[in-house]
Order: sequence, then C-alpha cells, then structure tokens
Amino acid sequence: MTDSVSIEVDENVLLITLNRPEKKNALTMEMYGAVEQALRRAEQESGIKVVVLTGAGDLFCAGNDIADFLSATADFKDSPVNRFLHRIASTDIPILAAVNGHAVGIGTTMLMHFEKVYAVETALFSTPFVSLGLVPEAASSLLMPKVLGYQRAARMLVLGESLSAAGAMACGLVSEVCLPDKLLETVMADAKKIAKLPKSAMRTAKRLMRRGEEPLDKRINFEMDEFAAALQSPEAQEAMLAFMEKRPVDFSQFD
Repeated sequence: MTDSVSIEVDENVLLITLNRPEKKNALTMEMYGAVEQALRRAEQESGIKVVVLTGAGDLFCAGNDIADFLSATADFKDSPVNRFLHRIASTDIPILAAVNGHAVGIGTTMLMHFEKVYAVETALFSTPFVSLGLVPEAASSLLMPKVLGYQRAARMLVLGESLSAAGAMACGLVSEVCLPDKLLETVMADAKKIAKLPKSAMRTAKRLMRRGEEPLDKRINFEMDEFAAALQSPEAQEAMLAFMEKRPVDFSQFD
C-alpha cells in the first residue's frame, strides 16, 4: 500500500483518499493499484457495504501523472491502471465520490461508474485528452454520451470544454453541490445511511443494472430468478417481519 492513498473504515464505510495534494492527486500506477486493492477488499469483507472516494487538499484528481505514465510500459493490458478500470466497471459495491475540487481526465471519467457524486461549487470537470494527443478512456466514449447527452459529451471529449459543478448537476453527473467544509461530512453521513441497507440486495441490484442490453422478456426472466432467490434471503425475511411487527428493520445482524 502506498502513502499516496489512505484507507480507513468508518462503521460500514470504506473511505479512500487520494493523498498526494502536492501533485494535485495525480494518479501513479502505484496509486491505481492501491485503489483497486481497496475496492477488492470492499467486495470481500462483509462489514464493508459502501465505498467513498475523495481527494486530499483542494483538488480531487488532476488525472494521470504524466511522468509516471511516460516511464511505464506501453502495454497497459496487465497494468494497475487497467485492473483499476476493470474493477470500477465490474464491482457491485456502491461507490460515492466527494469531489473536493477540479476533476481532470480520469478524475472525471471514473465518476461515470459511481452511484452518487457530490461536489463543491468550485469543482470543474474536464477531459482534455485530445489536447494531449490522447483519446478517451474508462469507457467514457460510451458512458458520457449516455449520462450527459451526445453534444455535451462531445464538447468535453472531442472539443476539450470543461463542465462546472452547476452544469454537472444540471445534466445529472453530480447529485448534490456542497460547501467545502461540509462536503465530506455530508457524503459520509449519506454513506452510513446507505450502509444500513442489506448488502446482498444492493450488490445484486447493481449487477442487474450493469447487465448489457437484452430483450425485455429475457431481462424480466433473469430478474424473476434473482427476485425469487432474494425473497428467501434472511434480509428479506427480516424486512417483511419488521413491516408486519411495525418496528424498525435491522439488517446489521447479517453483515
């Protein structure tokens, strides 16, 4: 584990902090590896139900560390960055982002894979790949048009325009704009609230949403199979019993 990424568990929430403020939290291969390992830990530990990702200092992430990438091998298929990209694209753990400042390159594109994004009002989202002679990554060429709409995505990915926090909220990328001194407090409070939900049901729901396009009848049948299995789960039994007994539901016993 690198000092450039800090990891802590607060109740059922795993907090990952990009901790390289002197370099604007630009990601190195080592940092990619550390974050990917943390996400894998969240998948494997029953007590971790939600992940929060933020940055130290006043900037969320300045993208890739150029010097580090120039010194890396040209074959990225077995690299920490590739493992990170595939992890955020495939994980079924809910992820929240606390964007405490500018989000550049991967700092923006990774957010397309998260469930909720909070940002300070001064945050700026940018994907200047073309200006660096590069192309989009993290499946952003697929996901950004779906999230933002084609023209807004094209202005960012092709023309290099930035998106303000207000603009990001208007198009659905950002869930809530927060004051800087309230950002992490707000996100952690919401994460702990989400963590009271049954982990197995959240993970299954996220996996269902991640499935590719398919005929409606096939999706209905697949959901029915998952629904039938969930109906027999201890979590569902507790939820229905609590409803009938008119008491608060308690999923903590199943963590």
